[in-house]
Amino acid sequence: MGARVDHATTAKVTVLRLDLFTWLGIVVGIAMPILSAVLYPVYMYQMQPAWAEWTRLMELPFVACELAIIHVAIARGYHDGSIWRMLPRDIKIALVLLGIGLTTSSVFVSRNVPASITLSIITLIHLRFAAAMFFLAQRERAARLESFFLWLGVGLVALTLLTALKFHFPPPESAVPGGQIHWPSALPGFINVRHFGSWTGAIAAGLMVALLYGRQKERGTTQLFYLLATGLTCWSGTRAAILAMGMVAVIALASMRRLPNGRSLTQIAGLSALALFGAVLLSPDLPEFALFLRDNLQSADAITSGRTRLWHDTFYRWLDSPIFGWGSGSTFWEVNIGWSHTQPHNAVLQFLISWGVVGAAGGLWLLGRAIVAIHPTGMGDERLRPLAGMTYSLLFMSLLEGMLHYPRFIMAIMIGFAVLLAARQQEGAMGRHSALDD
Repeated sequence: MGARVDHATTAKVTVLRLDLFTWLGIVVGIAMPILSAVLYPVYMYQMQPAWAEWTRLMELPFVACELAIIHVAIARGYHDGSIWRMLPRDIKIALVLLGIGLTTSSVFVSRNVPASITLSIITLIHLRFAAAMFFLAQRERAARLESFFLWLGVGLVALTLLTALKFHFPPPESAVPGGQIHWPSALPGFINVRHFGSWTGAIAAGLMVALLYGRQKERGTTQLFYLLATGLTCWSGTRAAILAMGMVAVIALASMRRLPNGRSLTQIAGLSALALFGAVLLSPDLPEFALFLRDNLQSADAITSGRTRLWHDTFYRWLDSPIFGWGSGSTFWEVNIGWSHTQPHNAVLQFLISWGVVGAAGGLWLLGRAIVAIHPTGMGDERLRPLAGMTYSLLFMSLLEGMLHYPRFIMAIMIGFAVLLAARQQEGAMGRHSALDD
């Protein structure tokens, strides 16, 4: 009986292994966004009761998804010890520093110990998820990665339909807490419209790279999804995402050391113009959905939507506890510029105020080393460039938004790092085999 169960389990796991990127695309692009929309059907900036709002802010369904994928990896033979032994010495030191920073700050310094400890544990789950994803991706071929973006695109269609339904069939305002609908918070499953635009913008950045520097055949679906993703990003008024797309284009240009061909440039220009036109035509007449307002030019704080003041206050609050910071997530209760923010809209300041110099040094070193490690492979292989573009887009936005605070985005970043690192390892193994054959 035991042998039969093992055989059946192995068969199921093998099916999953053979189609990993399809499953990832369906889970990350469709299942989780729809689940989040169903669980959090809000028309206000916060949900009732308070505990439900807390799970929404922490995006606990996405953390649960990471844990489920870790369990799949364990069922296939994943061991933390095996990954640890593979790590270079400097990475191990950085992980130890990060562990010391997030533990000490959250347990001994934080004024909200339960919340900080919870967020610290979630941070460790993200790291373990990245390791598990690396393990799962090691035996996958890069060619299969195309299915990942296909399903992300299908997910955008689902999000578009859900958004249209929410905006065209709202409940009576009397049924909404506070008696008034807050439309920037009415996006399906997202904290607010900026996070919606950050998600669509990251997908648009990946598809843009595919169109600029990818294969010329079978581009029709990619063009349609790029048009939709860019249109949704412009519709949301998320300037950080538009800037990130531009930065990704610059990175791709510098990496490839050549301009895209004229046909690709014409396609991108035409599709982008059409997306912007559609977004302007369909955009709600609300300032929160506008890409640009005249009032934005009044000051640096206005053009950054209040970020300069938030950055200033976060930095000086960190200086009051520079070594270990104030605990994971402490921006929420340590910094107030008239209202609270879950994070300081800047990953560096987020690390500093959360974990101090000790933890931030470890976290930033890990990020830097990962970026350096994935870049040659990510930009060198046309099949991997879309994922690299999406990952870079999210990382750039983390300097202006909360991409390294919210699990939805961290999950996507970790998938990018893990898959590209696995592809890099495969490249090295093929090179060694080729050298032996010669």
